[in-house]
Amino acid sequence: MFRKFLLAISCFFVITAHAGNSQIIWQSPENYADIYASIENKKTFQKDLFELFDNHFESLATQLPDGYSLYIKVNNLDLAGAISFANSRKIRVVDNTTPPRIEFDFQVIDQNNKVLISRGVYLWPKHFKFQRSLHANKPYYHELDLISEWFNNTFAPVIVKN
Repeated sequence: MFRKFLLAISCFFVITAHAGNSQIIWQSPENYADIYASIENKKTFQKDLFELFDNHFESLATQLPDGYSLYIKVNNLDLAGAISFANSRKIRVVDNTTPPRIEFDFQVIDQNNKVLISRGVYLWPKHFKFQRSLHANKPYYHELDLISEWFNNTFAPVIVKN
């Protein structure tokens, strides 16, 4: 019994010793420019969408040094494309004129709860060209790629590559 307890405690320390983590707040999503569902239920769509973005931010935050936390407050989201009707069905059509946009505030806090960086960000691709590719078939590829590019450009100096 005592060995199981020690094993559980040691697993806890291994899990909590990983690199950075994140926390995302979706501020007033009812006011976002475009998070409209095409065929899904609106609540289910929004929940799944936010979960996908939360997981992406969390994945990126693990690249930060140990003890660092990334706090994100999303103020606006405009998904690539626009909802159109085709054969009496709503679909999202993405073309060169409808790039993704995301506006958020972020903070990076170290293990001593000291704010290292705090600023607002407005992301949009300056030269958005919709192109079909294997990666582009993944849900919200354009938006997630935009966030990854921002993260890599912003935090490249502090990320230690293995």
